[in-house]
Amino acid sequence: MTTGQDLRALREARGVSLDDLARETRMSKGHLSRVERGQRPVTPALVRAYEITLGVPVAATSATNSDDPDADTFEDVKRRSLLSSIAAASVGAAALEPLARLFDGFTESPPAYVGLTEVEAVERATDLYMSVDLARHGAMAAAMARGALRWAVSLTERRMAPDLRERLFSATGLLADRLGWATFDAGTPPRAMQLLTFALDSAARGPDRDLRAHIMLDLSTVLTDMGRPSDGVEILRMALGDERISSAEQANLHAVAARHCAAAGDRAAGLRHVERAEAALSRGTPALAPAWARHITVSPGHHDSALGLALFALGEDDRARERLTAAMSTLDPERTRTGLRCLTRLAILDIRAGNYDEGEAKARRAAAEASGVTSARISADLRMLVRTAEQYGKHDLAAELTSASSASRV
Repeated sequence: MTTGQDLRALREARGVSLDDLARETRMSKGHLSRVERGQRPVTPALVRAYEITLGVPVAATSATNSDDPDADTFEDVKRRSLLSSIAAASVGAAALEPLARLFDGFTESPPAYVGLTEVEAVERATDLYMSVDLARHGAMAAAMARGALRWAVSLTERRMAPDLRERLFSATGLLADRLGWATFDAGTPPRAMQLLTFALDSAARGPDRDLRAHIMLDLSTVLTDMGRPSDGVEILRMALGDERISSAEQANLHAVAARHCAAAGDRAAGLRHVERAEAALSRGTPALAPAWARHITVSPGHHDSALGLALFALGEDDRARERLTAAMSTLDPERTRTGLRCLTRLAILDIRAGNYDEGEAKARRAAAEASGVTSARISADLRMLVRTAEQYGKHDLAAELTSASSASRV
C-alpha cells in the first residue's frame, strides 16, 4: 500500500512544497503533514489529490517485492498513468490533453463573447450527428463532427455566462464521445482513447453525471477490446462510485462490466453484475434520463441487448437468447450495429443448440445486412460466426459467410 512516506518522497522529488500542495489540493497543511508522517491514514481521495497535483501516478511509488527501481515496465507505468488520468477527469479535476494538441491547424476566429446562439449551434450539431446512421454514413458524419468539435473547442476559451459554459462543455463532451466511439468502431482504438479521454474531461466540467459515466463506459470497452478487461472493469467501478447517476445508466454500466468480467475470466463476478443490472432496471425512471440517453441508454431494446451480449459472453445461453430476442423485437431500425451484434449471437446460439436451419438462416441474414456496414466490431462478430460454423461442421456456411464478408466493406 502507498504510505505517507511514499507521498512525501514523491512530493519532494517533484519539487513541490507542502504549502503549494495544500493550496492546490485545498486541504490543510497540518493534515497533509500528519499524513506524510504516518499519523493519519492515506485515503484513496488523498492519493488522487497527490496524483492530480503532482501530475504522476502515485501507485508507481508503492512498495514492491523488488529492489530494482526499473522493475515496472513502461507499459505498466503508462497503464497506471492512464487510469489515474481517467480518475482525475471523471471528477473534473484536471485538463488531460491540451486542446491545441487534438485540434492543431484550426485557425477560424471564434467570437470574443459566447452567447446562447453559439452554444445552441454546438448542441444542434451534436443532435444531428447522433441522428445519423453511423454504420452506413460514418465517414460523412465524422467529417461534420470533427468540424463542429473544432468550433466547440475554440469557444471554450472565450468569455461566457457560467450556465452557458456548462452547457457547452456537456455538448462538447457528448460530441467528442460519439466521435471517439465511431473512431473505435472504425478500428482505430488509440485515437479513440484520445478522443474519449478528452470527452470525459469536457463532460466532467458540465452537470451531466450520466454523460461522464457513459463516457467512462466507452473508455472501458475500448480498453477491454485492446486486451485489458481488468482495467475496463476498474474504470466502471469508478463510474459506479457516483450514486447520483440514474438507475438506467447504472444498469448499463453493470451490464457492460459483466461482459468485461467474462473477458477477464471472472464468470462469478460477471453474473453478480448481471444481477445488479437487473435490480437497477427494476427501479428505473427513464423519463428522467437526459435527452442524449434517449438515443442510447433508454432507447427501446438497449438494455436487453446489453444484457444479452453479457449473458452470451458468460455462457448463459438460454438467458442470453431471451434477452437478445427481446432486443431484436424492439430495437430502433437505425441501430444497425447493435441489431447485427444481437443477430450474429442468436445465429450462434441456434447452431450450438442444434437448430441448424434457424441458425443458418439468421447467419445469412446477418451477412446480408452487414453488407456496406463499416465496423470493426461487426467484422469480429462475423468472424466469430464463421468459427462457430466450422466448429459444428457447417463448412459450406462458413465459406459462404467468409465470401460475403470479403465482398462487403465490413
